Amino acid sequence: MSIHLRTVAFAELAALHGHHTFEQQAAATGLGIGTIHRLRNGGPASSTSVAAICGTYGVEFADLFVISATAPAPAVAA
Repeated sequence: MSIHLRTVAFAELAALHGHHTFEQQAAATGLGIGTIHRLRNGGPASSTSVAAICGTYGVEFADLFVISATAPAPAVAA
């Protein structure tokens, strides 16, 4: 079991805050660009990453994350 970012929901929420690039999202959350890249590409999320993202955007865990047995396929935001 692992935690994964709901990539489309995250991209939409970040964009609403003017954070369109990995660099802007990393600066806003305090996470590294590599971490944002990994999460946006379906990699597992740590508790630190979850807390940073939820805290930055003022959302609940279920708004942006899912617990799954396998990694979801990366989604591309329209």
